[in-house]
Amino acid sequence: MTGRKPLQFLKSALFVLLLSLTTTTLKAQAPPITDVAFAPDGSSVVACSQAGLQIFSWPDLELKESVELSFDNAHCVAFSADGNSLAVGGGNPSEKGAIEIFSWPECVTQMKLSQHDDSVVSVAWLDNDNLVSASLDRLLIHWDLESGEPARALRGHSRGVSSVCILSNGDLVSAGLDQSVRVWNTESGELTRSLNQHSRAINSISICPSGAGQPIVATAAGDHTIRFWQPSIGRMMRYVRLESEPLDLAWIDESRIVASCADGQLHLVDSLNVEVLHTTSAIDGWAYAVAVHPIDSSVVVAGSGGQLQRIELR
Repeated sequence: MTGRKPLQFLKSALFVLLLSLTTTTLKAQAPPITDVAFAPDGSSVVACSQAGLQIFSWPDLELKESVELSFDNAHCVAFSADGNSLAVGGGNPSEKGAIEIFSWPECVTQMKLSQHDDSVVSVAWLDNDNLVSASLDRLLIHWDLESGEPARALRGHSRGVSSVCILSNGDLVSAGLDQSVRVWNTESGELTRSLNQHSRAINSISICPSGAGQPIVATAAGDHTIRFWQPSIGRMMRYVRLESEPLDLAWIDESRIVASCADGQLHLVDSLNVEVLHTTSAIDGWAYAVAVHPIDSSVVVAGSGGQLQRIELR
């Protein structure tokens, strides 16, 4: 377990190179945008909020289409592995959690799923026919989409589950408001590890894109830290502390990650040397979500007041 390490100036200088801010901000949509995802071909951005689902062109961020959902509050969006389906999660707080799956790019409803007792705040695809939902009702549900029924429910978090990701071997890693990171065997639903180094609720978890060696995930939490883990062996590797609470994370490559924060700033972090390489003001208010373009590593940040901001890393 390590904290900050000395800055390697030459390497970091190459990383920083400059974050240039493109001042495209949309404020017409009053509710905060809670999650964003790039379409697989990178030509558009999908955003969700209390206003439903919106599709924006990229890179100019012009609203192309609005899609009505079957529930009031949307919290998360995720594309399937083949890019042909889009899952949107949300629901009514303390009443019902729901997931609606759309065909892409037609945005025609394919399926509606509803077994949670509270809002769904994170979804992750195991493959094109299996989905995992994380809810504030403390459950993870593994859905068999061929039948439209739950394959199993995973119980272990003592408070709401805030985020979930999938390891290369198919195991799940979840993060919760109970400050814990938990590792699950997908086939059996068994809880295999529970890691508890965070001191506040965890907001987001994201897996490193590297396929070599032990998988690495990063978590962002209310204790103002981003922590890097090897979940398969139960090891917390290192961490970096930020000035503001990180709300969401997205990997740029194997050694760099961006974090959107409660003060509206975006931090570029060297995950190997756990150093903040650059900080820029992204939006006015809370930056709830961040996503990295699948091709050119540009970034979209979203949050308060329906704002979307394009940031180019170069």
